[in-house]
Amino acid sequence: MSELALIQTIKFFRSYGLKCEEELVEEWLNAISTTKDSSYQVCEDDLYEFNDCCRLKGTAYEEGIDDQTKIARLLEEVNGLKSEIAVLKKDKELLEDRLGVTPF
Repeated sequence: MSELALIQTIKFFRSYGLKCEEELVEEWLNAISTTKDSSYQVCEDDLYEFNDCCRLKGTAYEEGIDDQTKIARLLEEVNGLKSEIAVLKKDKELLEDRLGVTPF
């Protein structure tokens, strides 16, 4: 993808209030350039696609990752959620003690 297309795409995304890093936009443009012709102009639908791409990057739901990476990321997410549950249970117990609420 050309430098001009990159700059125009960044300006377009930012005109919608989307904060985007040049590297991410360039990576995304390179990924879609295989499916679009060189005269393709980005549109509002691309804005949503790029936003989803950024939101899913680094998660188990990122496109193009292998199964091993997906499993590792899911296990990491599960462990994080287990830790969060433990913290919430402690908070709940503390609040019940403060309020004098007995568990049923």
